[in-house]
Amino acid sequence: MKKLMTEWRNFLQEGRYEAATTELTRKVIPHVKYIIDEVIPSEGVQNSRKDLILVIGKTFSAGKTLPKELEDKMYKAEFTFHIDKKLAEETGDKFMIGGMHMSVPGEGKEDDYIKINSYFDIGFNEQDLNEYLGELKAVTIHEIQHGGQTDDVLGTAHPPKEPLQPPGWWNYNQIDGLRGYYASDSETDTYTKEVYKRAKYHKIPYTEALDMRIKSFFDQFKRRRDKMNAEDERETPGEYRVKYTEEELNDFFYNELRDKYIAFAKTKYPEAVGI
Repeated sequence: MKKLMTEWRNFLQEGRYEAATTELTRKVIPHVKYIIDEVIPSEGVQNSRKDLILVIGKTFSAGKTLPKELEDKMYKAEFTFHIDKKLAEETGDKFMIGGMHMSVPGEGKEDDYIKINSYFDIGFNEQDLNEYLGELKAVTIHEIQHGGQTDDVLGTAHPPKEPLQPPGWWNYNQIDGLRGYYASDSETDTYTKEVYKRAKYHKIPYTEALDMRIKSFFDQFKRRRDKMNAEDERETPGEYRVKYTEEELNDFFYNELRDKYIAFAKTKYPEAVGI
């Protein structure tokens, strides 16, 4: 009986927010197709255009309402779209997706919301939609997972106030800053969920999907380090420069953080292939 209960809890954990994620992303894809057909081909694209924002909320709006599973977790899901003519040139990618979960600690969930930002190169087209959808689902479920966390868990990703650090942000110029955010209980929970979703979508082992995510972390902060440390001292004074070496960055992401995420995933998603 104990084994059956454990298996049932694992099943519920693995399936949590899957339906809500599918429902949300199904409402987004037609809008992305519109952007491919009508927005990207137009000259002088302005990112302030109203048709580059899609809001899905509790109140009925053009047939787009929140999934019932999310009604007590947030009041809206906002999707924004940006055209970046140099995205592929600068990153090698035809699209990028980022997200955030906004909340006020101690105020309940009625003012919480998630925001998913998509960035498209002008070369983005319908042939890229399958890959885009997989990433959209992964990022969306990551932010939804935050919506189900308690204030205590969410608070683990918030930094203490320190010199040379903007309020509410970790100091990413140091490994301790990266560790404070990416290895927090809050982000460990959401990134392992995101990776699990990505692995399911692409039908690949969990560790393969995780290594894709770890590589993106490493590449992002290596680019940031190289750019900041190459700037003139007058633009970026020494105290604001990145303090870690490439080897230290590699060790943190590919060893320390990877091991932590795998250990956590084994407890939450024991049926996942490859862990």
